[in-house]
Amino acid sequence: MPASTPLRYRVAMPEPSSHEFHVTLQVPALRERPVLDLVFPAWTPGSYMVRDFSRHIYDLQTTSNGRAIPSERLDKLRWRVVSDGRPVQVSYRVFAFEQSVRTSFLDQDRDFLSGTSLFFLVPGEESRPCLLDLEPPAGWRMSTALPAVRGTRHRFRAAGYDALVDGPVEMGLQSMYAFRQGGTRFEVTIAGSTNADMARLLADLRRMVDAAGALFGGFPFDRYLFIIHALPERGGGLEHACSCTLDIAGMAFEDDKAYQRFNELAAHEFFHAWNVKRIRDQVLGPFDYTAENYTRLLWFHEGFTEYMQAIILLRAGLLTPEQYLKDLGEDWAKYAGRPGRNVTPLSELSFEAWIKQYKPADNYVNRAVSYYDKGKWAGLLLDLVLRQATQGRRGLPQVFRRLWQSHGRRGRSITAADIRAAAESVGSRSLGAYFSRFIDGTAELPVPTWLRRAGLFVQARSPAQAEGEDRVKTRRQRGWAGLSFAAGEAAAVKNVIPDSPAWQAGLTFRDEIVAVNDHQVDASTVAKRLADCGPGQTVTVAFFRQEILRTTSLRLVRTPERKWSFAIDPAASPTRRRVRQGWLRGF
Repeated sequence: MPASTPLRYRVAMPEPSSHEFHVTLQVPALRERPVLDLVFPAWTPGSYMVRDFSRHIYDLQTTSNGRAIPSERLDKLRWRVVSDGRPVQVSYRVFAFEQSVRTSFLDQDRDFLSGTSLFFLVPGEESRPCLLDLEPPAGWRMSTALPAVRGTRHRFRAAGYDALVDGPVEMGLQSMYAFRQGGTRFEVTIAGSTNADMARLLADLRRMVDAAGALFGGFPFDRYLFIIHALPERGGGLEHACSCTLDIAGMAFEDDKAYQRFNELAAHEFFHAWNVKRIRDQVLGPFDYTAENYTRLLWFHEGFTEYMQAIILLRAGLLTPEQYLKDLGEDWAKYAGRPGRNVTPLSELSFEAWIKQYKPADNYVNRAVSYYDKGKWAGLLLDLVLRQATQGRRGLPQVFRRLWQSHGRRGRSITAADIRAAAESVGSRSLGAYFSRFIDGTAELPVPTWLRRAGLFVQARSPAQAEGEDRVKTRRQRGWAGLSFAAGEAAAVKNVIPDSPAWQAGLTFRDEIVAVNDHQVDASTVAKRLADCGPGQTVTVAFFRQEILRTTSLRLVRTPERKWSFAIDPAASPTRRRVRQGWLRGF
């Protein structure tokens, strides 16, 4: 059978209330392959954790020319079919009841198709064209970035398996919108209820995509789709080559901050259309769907994207410099208070994402930090270093533009050396120290120092100082035990910072504190009772550990926590003003 003969996938949903998709795969006759292996993906690109989607498969049957043929399950992902080179039809059901950007979902109102959780791949045939036939309930609308087959109603095509599973599908009674920008058609589909002002949301998206396209000199697609799920609670996002999926809190648009959060999520996932989908590590496509695809570049693909989302919004006029600097100060305070931020190199955090970030142990916060979070600050630092070297004229956006021209648009994968070379070319200076200390090393990121060099006024205050005139609050903010607590009713210890008073007193993860200085406490009162005492005072703590009541004493110390604020310094030197202006104008 010619290699151009497609694999055919069909998805039906005759009983949406069962939450089960009925899926059929038709494999053409492969004369040279009397035994056919089938593999179900273990993960989905963009979400770096093994999820074993095959656990949701039921009632698998294999036939050829209408007659049953034997199949054998080899392991959690693989089935083997004795086909004798004949065409094979594989039928099965997939239970789909997890609402997220990375999993399929089906109920009476809508469905979401995420290919890696629905479709078998045929090893050796990944580049064979695919056809997808959909059979939705009557009256349902359909949204996907996959190209439709002309002359058909619900048939779509993909160049190969990677493209097939990179084209999610939303079906149901969703609202659908569209606009054109820079010669590209942008479609927006929203499933669920929302109190958002849709005119404002669409106008913001138009400005955001225009700013991102301007950075790269245009769009690498003729059509792009935003799939938005309006859910009770905010989720995340997932990027695709010509679309993205955004899970938002649909009824949370109560203030300007809600629109800012939406714009940040949309800008992040849209920027991925370049950074990770086209400017990418060589291991991130074509993919091995059966196991972890290790990369040391997630700090660049995700962390730098986390930084660039705000730069795009600045450029689009959707974020003011004042608001950006306010948010930056609040975020830096959170980051600077994370005890594990300088324990593991960023490149290693990227590599270990599969086993640590998404399956964190109790001590994770003390030994590591998210490559999203630290990568964002490393991106900011590199931008400022480059701005300093070029009098504000060039920075991290120009690094991305250079990598797009040299690698992304040519289909060439990148390495860490390529990133460094592009940055050094933009800055016309060696950056070996930056990469060795902050990407492959564990040195503290000197962000406040470089912000001052960028013409900002930088202030760090203790929580007590931040309370200002309220003397009672000021006094109660001074003591520190080094404890944090898990969400819930009980005062269950989530973390104990190494070498803190609580650490030295022997408290540890999951201890349930029930009394402080003989006063009963729960999650809502434990911090208040600790705050009754100040630095230098001894506190007696009663707690349960594995159902055994214990007591310990700890001596509070003055809090090391700081609240940071960043603001434009009107007295900055002309050189620093040029750096600041180049940075905050966006590109």
